[in-house]
Amino acid sequence: MEYNVGRFQFYKAPAQTVHSSTTMDIKAAYEYITLNQEAMKYTHALRQIIGDVHAGKADGKEVSKYKSMHFDFACFSGTFSYRKDDCLIEHSGLLCLDFDHVGNNAKLWALREKLIADEHFTTWLLFTSPSGDGLKWVIGIDLQQTDHKTWFRAMQNYVRFTYQLEVDEKCINVSRCCFLPHDGNCYVNPVVLQSADVCPF
Repeated sequence: MEYNVGRFQFYKAPAQTVHSSTTMDIKAAYEYITLNQEAMKYTHALRQIIGDVHAGKADGKEVSKYKSMHFDFACFSGTFSYRKDDCLIEHSGLLCLDFDHVGNNAKLWALREKLIADEHFTTWLLFTSPSGDGLKWVIGIDLQQTDHKTWFRAMQNYVRFTYQLEVDEKCINVSRCCFLPHDGNCYVNPVVLQSADVCPF
């Protein structure tokens, strides 16, 4: 297998950011998710807030507010002049599928192993969501076969049939952003780590 997917746009918090001159590749995203100290701090803090919400000590609105204010994010499907579908510069050949509220660690790990082992799609990156109960699955798609939205619809049906799960409908947008949390167990395709180092910044 060759490391043949493109670069994608990286944005600094807050979530309202629509301009960025920084792009990433899969290796840089993996290093950010596993090593970035700020992401680690914010992920731990967010999960503490979620725990407080479940205990009745905090308002649920604090969760989305904290994420939008503190987490950096990426648009995995390409590079953009402005964070909007019709401002796509170049597609990366990647599609990020979002599985919300999968469940506890055992359920997350079981799904993680199934996705990595999927025979039909190449997993480039797979990590736990900021909340800790979901997964982000970044796969390769062949745009010579069909366009981004058609790929999403096909994957939506494939996931329903194969895994009996739903993916976030908003992932159909090519400019869909994904918050980048800390996940020390983030999976990256081994081919990526064998590639030559390229400074992402």
